[in-house]
Amino acid sequence: MTTTAAVLRWCATCGSDVTFEQPECLDEHEGECPEWLCQRCGEAFLVGFALPQPGSGRRAARGVA
Repeated sequence: MTTTAAVLRWCATCGSDVTFEQPECLDEHEGECPEWLCQRCGEAFLVGFALPQPGSGRRAARGVA
C-alpha cells in the first residue's frame, strides 16, 4: 500500500491518538481522497461529508392500534 499522507487522530477502536494514513486512492475521487486508515487497528473513516443531525429527519408516526 502506498501512503499519500499521515495525521495523528483519535481512534475510537484503539481509544487513543494514533497515526492515520491516507492510502493511495484507487477510486479516482476528484480532489483529495476521503479515506483514512488507523495504522494500529485498521479502522477506516471517511471525511468530507456531513453526518445527519439528530432530529433533522422525519419520524414515522407512532400510533396506538
